[in-house]
Amino acid sequence: MLTTTTLLAAAEEPSRGWGGPIALAIVAAVYIAGATIHHHVRSRQDPSPTGEGDTGVSVKPQVSTVSDTDDTDRDTDWWGGIAEVGGRRIRVYGPAPTAGREADVDLDQDDEEEEDEPETIEAVIGKMLDRGHQYAEIVRHVMEEFEVSEATAKRRIREVRAERIAAAS
Repeated sequence: MLTTTTLLAAAEEPSRGWGGPIALAIVAAVYIAGATIHHHVRSRQDPSPTGEGDTGVSVKPQVSTVSDTDDTDRDTDWWGGIAEVGGRRIRVYGPAPTAGREADVDLDQDDEEEEDEPETIEAVIGKMLDRGHQYAEIVRHVMEEFEVSEATAKRRIREVRAERIAAAS
């Protein structure tokens, strides 16, 4: 009976061999070899642009140098045009002023003739508020007449209203 128990105990005890540690060693060696090869390939493929010496790689320029100061006709688009006025290049909206034409400016203007000056945005907004125009109509009119954005028109209306409230109190 003792012999049968010993045989059963020996059969149930697992036999430990060298297969597991050898498999782990092979996996570790393959991983280390792969990581080393990968690092070596990546470092050879993309050299550092700040490295020493000539890399032998030339850069083709993507932009050509073009001077557009002689030709301003091409600079006209739906945002306005570029014109040279008084020796400076400026963006103009509408017909471009000519540099050769002399401006007829009367420097001896009297105070009565100041009424011919164009109205400011604030003056137009004030008149429209006095006449009782709707807010949306004022915004649209200011945008069209003064060629400003909707945000600028609304901001100017708020400023005019705030000035009137401050003046009334």
